[in-house]
Amino acid sequence: MINNSSKSYVLILREVDRANLLKKLLTENNINVLVEPLYKIQPIKIKPINFLNYQSLLITSVNTVKILSKEINKKKLNSIKTYCVGKVTEKYALDAGFNCIKTNSSSGITLAKNVIKKSLYKDKKVLIIGADILAYDPTEIFKKANLEIEKVSLYKKIPFLSLSEKCLHLLNKNRINNIVIYSPESAKIFLKLVKNCNTENIIIHCLGNKTENILSKYNWKKIQVIRNTELKSFAYKIINSII
Repeated sequence: MINNSSKSYVLILREVDRANLLKKLLTENNINVLVEPLYKIQPIKIKPINFLNYQSLLITSVNTVKILSKEINKKKLNSIKTYCVGKVTEKYALDAGFNCIKTNSSSGITLAKNVIKKSLYKDKKVLIIGADILAYDPTEIFKKANLEIEKVSLYKKIPFLSLSEKCLHLLNKNRINNIVIYSPESAKIFLKLVKNCNTENIIIHCLGNKTENILSKYNWKKIQVIRNTELKSFAYKIINSII
């Protein structure tokens, strides 16, 4: 039996419930994994929404689904065509009762393009609900398509003031060799928390060039931008970098 106690770790910077599927695939391949959330979610009180005033709804995250489904009944959620970023968000939305329109979108920009293609009314707004800071803001692409959008901030992320003791210990002992970062905002928070840590032996796995540009200010062993966010492909990229 292989002793994992001295092996390096993959650090996943995400909420525990969202990181569990990736963690499971990695641990099944005998890889040590630490999941480290960087912030807590704080809902923002919003005015009642009449979905009949909009031609479609664009949802940017699982957190949006969770909060909306607690505040709005299923009948209302099902009354508007809904588009989601990523298959996981879509699955949560379908389970919560949203009227999801399936697309092959894997990012904010590809989803925005799909919504534009399927928008039938130039005089009716598209509603976007999500965090107060969006990983990708589609305002410009909708403007170019002569479609009006309305954004509603449903929650904000409150950064933690420090990493957990275990995470700091592993970083200081050079036991974390791979880090998974999902968004520009997470990258910014993380960089503030690791100012005094040695990062030159760490491989970063991130989504998108915007996140890569933020992280490139630090000295990493390598930054790998992952384009295919399908879970098994994503996990394989990480596993392949460790072997």
